[in-house]
Formats: sequence, structure tokens, C-alpha cells
Amino acid sequence: MSVVTKENVDALNATIIVTLKPEDINPKLNLELNKIKKTASLKGFRKGKTPIAFIKKMYGQGVMSDVVNNLLQEEMSKFLKEEKVQFLGQPIPSLNHEQTELNINEISDLVFKFDLGLAPEFDVKGLDNVFTHYEVKIDEKALDDEIATLKKQLGDRKEVEKDIAEEDFFKVEAEEVKEDGTSGWATTISLLYKSMTPESQKLFLGKDKGDEVSFDVSQLEAGKDEAYMRKYILGVTEADEDTVIGNQFKGKVSEILRVFPGEFNEDTLKKAFGENTEIKDEAGVREYIGGEMNKWTGKQVDSILMRSIHDKLIEENDLVFPKEFLQRWLMISAENPDQVDNSDEAYEGFVKSLKWRLISNKLADKHDIKVEDADILESGKANLRQMFGGGQGVDDAMITQYATQMLEQEEFFNRSYASAFNDKILSVMKNEVSTEKKEVDKAEIEQIMESLRKVDEANAVPAATAEEE
Repeated sequence: MSVVTKENVDALNATIIVTLKPEDINPKLNLELNKIKKTASLKGFRKGKTPIAFIKKMYGQGVMSDVVNNLLQEEMSKFLKEEKVQFLGQPIPSLNHEQTELNINEISDLVFKFDLGLAPEFDVKGLDNVFTHYEVKIDEKALDDEIATLKKQLGDRKEVEKDIAEEDFFKVEAEEVKEDGTSGWATTISLLYKSMTPESQKLFLGKDKGDEVSFDVSQLEAGKDEAYMRKYILGVTEADEDTVIGNQFKGKVSEILRVFPGEFNEDTLKKAFGENTEIKDEAGVREYIGGEMNKWTGKQVDSILMRSIHDKLIEENDLVFPKEFLQRWLMISAENPDQVDNSDEAYEGFVKSLKWRLISNKLADKHDIKVEDADILESGKANLRQMFGGGQGVDDAMITQYATQMLEQEEFFNRSYASAFNDKILSVMKNEVSTEKKEVDKAEIEQIMESLRKVDEANAVPAATAEEE
């Protein structure tokens, strides 16, 4: 029977020695060789009738390598789990151990040595701090603005005769004015007031249908180059691409279209919130949107609280890691070792994420936190609702089906798992740490979130993460 032992080098490093016995290797090797024999179709032999000695000669060495590697993984995984070894990364071949030669014709004891990084032993410090938990004041103006925006989305665009306003779309029958005063290129220009430059807005604001305006066509819309202007504003086609057109134009307003806010009725509410909505009137809309705004701000303040706890625990728990082992492991485990950043900055970024993983796992063990499949699904659904702009009007059954499919993708699954795990950690942390309330408005919360985002961008380093640990 195979033997696995662990020799501690120091507090942070160990050596795993695995001895694979012939009695463990041979049955698995013979099983795999016989599988090949059943399907092998080699010249001179009928399918399935190739002698096992020939199969062994042709495929044995590669099959034995796979069998040994699989046995190694099984034996080490079983040992580390049964012995409850708290380790980092994965075992990697020892530097001071010569490569074991595999000889299918003479299988004897095979000895392998692996280096293993050990997780430091510690108790979580920093939970006795007092953390700020923000409370967002209800912003009635922001709520009014959200309702006004929704009404516009549900409204109709109608033609008006007078007074171009800030939200209007309008058309101008325009023609080029050449230096000699004659007319040149003629076209119909369509403009959205909000997309225009401030200078051009002043020219058209308050104008009525039929009013004439002189303008510089190159200054109508902000940030657009000449190619855009010729194609999308002047309507120049490939057939006229050589035509020289100046910038000075005059034109007459030919049409003004304005969005008139819609009313909240059964049809518009179903359009906004889905066929099965229970919202019946503007009061219901106000309650719903207010609730969604509170959910958003609630998530933000919780995120800031969790970030404060995260940063403080990272700061106060000065954990020591097996640097040489981790740097070797990062190189070995990378898909493309040439792209691994070996700088101290990159390593420190990796260690910071690893430190939080160990701390959060300690907290999870202490509070018996477990992430179930249902938690991951709900987290995935929440991620998708955010992608769909809050999920407004999106059927829950459709979200559930889509999330189930997306969770088959490793990246989406990991993100959803991490989100569910962090939510559970935050839930217990709210009860464990002391907090002081501080009332702020939505703008202040947004400013704090933006500051944290900039910090994260400034500290971003291309290092592997502790998710692999």
C-alpha cells in the first residue's frame, strides 16, 4: 500500500514524500492497457485482438506516466485532507529530488518528494475596532428625477411648432454658404439638442419651426471629427466623397419633435415593470423606485463597511508566508510562465489577497458559514439583474434559467460564489463588530465608492490570486 509522509522543514514549509507501491500501480496500469486493447486497431491484428505485450510496448510508457500521476494526486489529496493540513497553493516537485525514472518492464517502489507551503497559524485580530456604517438620507429630489425619467421613457415623441427646448430633437433644411455668397451642398441635418456643443445650443435654443439660423457645421456636435461630420451630419456618400464642402451653413428649422411624459396606467406599467407587475399607480411606482434606490444605497454602504473591515483586518494581522515557495508555485501553476510578474509589487498584491482568504476562512469556520448551491444561484441571478439594469420588467423564471446556464462557466461561477461568500461574511460581521452610524447623502456615498475604485486601480498588479489556493 502506498505511503505518504510529511516532514516539516520549518513553520511555513514542509516536504511531502509519496511512495507508490507496485501493488497499487499494476492493477490500474493493466486496467488502462486493457481498455486500449479493446479499441486498438493496429496493422496485422484484428480490432481488439492485439496482444497485450504489443500494446504494452506501444503505449505502456505513456499510460504508466498517466497512472502514476493520477495516483500521486489521489494519495496526496487524501493525505492532506485526512491530516487536515492547512497549506497554500498546491504541492510542487522538490528542488533537491531527482526525477524518478518510470520503467514499465520493472516496476518497483517509486518515491516522489514535493515541497509544500504551510498556512501560518494565527487568531484574527482587529475585530475590536469601531467601524463607520453609513446611513443614506432619503433623496426626494433624486426620487422625483427617477420618476420623471421613467415617464419620459414611457412617453410619446410629438411634433411641436415653437420654442426648441433642451430635450428636443429637430431637423434643419440646410445649405452651404460659399465665400462668394452662393449656395453649395444642401442636406437635411438631424440634431439632438443634448448632443450639441454649448455654442451651437445657444443658436437654436428657443427657435421656432421656420426660423432661419446661420452656423458652423463643424461645431454642431462635440468631439466629432471631420469624417463623422461629413458622413452622419452632412450625409456625404462614397459617390460624393471628393466634393469639397465648407463649414459655413444656413438653414431653416423644418421639424421639432418633443417627448411628452407618459401617464402611469395599466399598459405603461406593464411595459415598465413586466406583465405580472402588482404596481397599479404612481404611488406604487414611487414606493417601488424608492425601495430600489434604498437597495442600491444599502448595497453600497454594506460594501464600504465590508471594505473597511477587510482593510483593517489586513492591516492588523501581520501574517508571514513562505515567499520562496509561493513564488515558485506561481510560476509552475501559470499557464504562461513568461507572463508572470515576478516583481515585489506583484507578489505583495498576491499576498494581500491570500491573507484575506485565510482571514475570511477563519471567520467562516468560526461562524460555520457554508455556501450552498442555492446561495450561488441567487448570487448569479443578482449579477445578471445588475447586467439587465436592475432586472426591471425581467421575468424571474427567465433570470433563473439564464443564471443556471451561466453558472456552468467557471469565471461566472467563481464570481457568484465569491459574492455569496462575502455576503455571508458581511452578515455575521455586522453582528460581531461595533459600528457607529453616520448619515450621508447619495452623492457622498458615490464619492466614497469612486475613491475606493481609484485606490483599487492604483494598486492593481498582475498577480495570481488566492482563489487557486
